[in-house]
Amino acid sequence: MLKVSRVNKKIQRKNVLKDINFSLNNGDILGIVGPNGAGKSTLISILATILKPTKGNVSYYINGNLYDGNIKDIIGYVPQEIAFYEELTIKDNFMLFGASISNDRSIILNRARKAAENLGLLDEFNTRASKLSGGQKRRVNIGIGLLRDPQFIFMDEPVVGVDYMARKDVENIISEMSNQGNIIVLTSHLIEFIEKICNKLLIIKNGKQEYFGDFNEEIKSKI
Repeated sequence: MLKVSRVNKKIQRKNVLKDINFSLNNGDILGIVGPNGAGKSTLISILATILKPTKGNVSYYINGNLYDGNIKDIIGYVPQEIAFYEELTIKDNFMLFGASISNDRSIILNRARKAAENLGLLDEFNTRASKLSGGQKRRVNIGIGLLRDPQFIFMDEPVVGVDYMARKDVENIISEMSNQGNIIVLTSHLIEFIEKICNKLLIIKNGKQEYFGDFNEEIKSKI
């Protein structure tokens, strides 16, 4: 379970987020929508512990119990930008970004192979990233965020700049994570993508929460 309670964020005296409240259960996929500058990426960054809220709390629950360990061990973050080294192979990128998981390289390698297999990248495991297609690069980006096998995954515009087939790949990956009980929160400007993949919707305008709940036809007309 993920619980967000009265989260506020002020940046340079500007209220970027104001009283954001929602909770998600295992398997939920939340889509955050709103105009540019609404605070979507800021909220994702707070959920992923990259930013701290000015006020309010974000609570993470595992098996019904409030998790009090290192939050970074149970979350995965996928940024909007392609955030890996194109001169390295997929394997080397996964090994590099997985180095903080364990001092045992065999453990990291097993995680890397598992991520590559789950993402359909095993055949390209030893391929330099610069030679990959746009969709494959997007999958590598996601794979890096999943190396810790996280319970909570936060994705900022995961299908920006990719073609239809690559978007389908990302949809399948997210659906599989949901089926495994993971909680996924993502932002996207593509309403049809949000509609297809998400069972929960959060609308933010000018930093304020306009709606949180199920995604349905009635609320779709208000986006």
